[in-house]
Amino acid sequence: MKKRYVIYLGVLLLIFFGGIFGLDPVSGWLGLDFSFAPVRPFIQLPGEVVFRWPEGSPLVGLFAKGLTNTFMAALLAWVVILLMAFLLKPRSRTADEVPTGFYNFFELIFEGAYNYVERSAGKWTKAFFPFFMTFILWILISNWMGLIPGFDSVGKYEDVAHFEAELAEEAALKSGATKEEAHHIFEEVEHAVEEANDEALQRGPFLVNPRPDANGKNPEGAKWTIVPFLRPAATDLNFTLAIAIISVIMTQYYGMRAQGIRYWKKFFVWDGNKIAKSPLAVMDTGVGLLEFISEVFKIVSFAFRLLGNIFAGMVLLFVISSLLPIANLAFYFLEFGVGALQALVFALLTLTFMAGSTHGHGDH
Repeated sequence: MKKRYVIYLGVLLLIFFGGIFGLDPVSGWLGLDFSFAPVRPFIQLPGEVVFRWPEGSPLVGLFAKGLTNTFMAALLAWVVILLMAFLLKPRSRTADEVPTGFYNFFELIFEGAYNYVERSAGKWTKAFFPFFMTFILWILISNWMGLIPGFDSVGKYEDVAHFEAELAEEAALKSGATKEEAHHIFEEVEHAVEEANDEALQRGPFLVNPRPDANGKNPEGAKWTIVPFLRPAATDLNFTLAIAIISVIMTQYYGMRAQGIRYWKKFFVWDGNKIAKSPLAVMDTGVGLLEFISEVFKIVSFAFRLLGNIFAGMVLLFVISSLLPIANLAFYFLEFGVGALQALVFALLTLTFMAGSTHGHGDH
């Protein structure tokens, strides 16, 4: 069967199950009594802990309480990059051998990116290109992996009441509450969420959307959700903040390497003789401090731009699929483009700032 027919079949099945049976609960069809609309996975800003360390383990505190799904997704993206580096490493060939397939495509991308960095950075190309290409690949692969069906919607079942109560207890302990106070908060939140009782229903190995009763309430046991095993790394502030710090620190490093201690003069300007002659010259000191603050706040802009775009896209796909799965097709391609754009923007800004840091602007 040709590939395009497989795609056509998949779209038709999505329309059938998502469009026909995705809105209203199905009763009596093949003995089923629930909706085919997807169960929305749990949504929260921090990465969810999927594999917890045993109590008393020395690893407790090293990676919070365990491995988060965003951390594992970041590691998986690195595995993909290492596989690409191993499988696509340059190899000698005769004049008659012409590269084909993905190797040829990647070589085209690689050479185009290198030439672009060379035009922007000149003699600093070999120093800047590894950062430029690594940021593109790591962020791009992390973002696009989130679009693979099942990537961030396959996971383990969590009792919603217990899960949210645990989060509330952790937050209370961090804010300085005693263990007794935190446990009381745990019980209150667990009871409140159980009363709401508005999540999915667990039936054997599946989670399904339950049918409300005559009073509009879901049946007993409808309080489960999915915590995905993997989640796009850029939907966690830890990931975006880490690479933002790397970008800004390395920019300062190469600026000082190119200009020496003179690089810091643009931030900390104080010329007593000049100020004595013209008091308005003190503005140079203020401008330098503002420049330093803006340099530090690049970390914030880098981190939150990437986080906001990717996290919002993940939530959008979850919500749209819960309402009408077939509508996800339109937003799927939008997020495909957004994932590539954000990776490119992050890498290009890093390159621009690094290249700019190597050029002095004179004593004036």
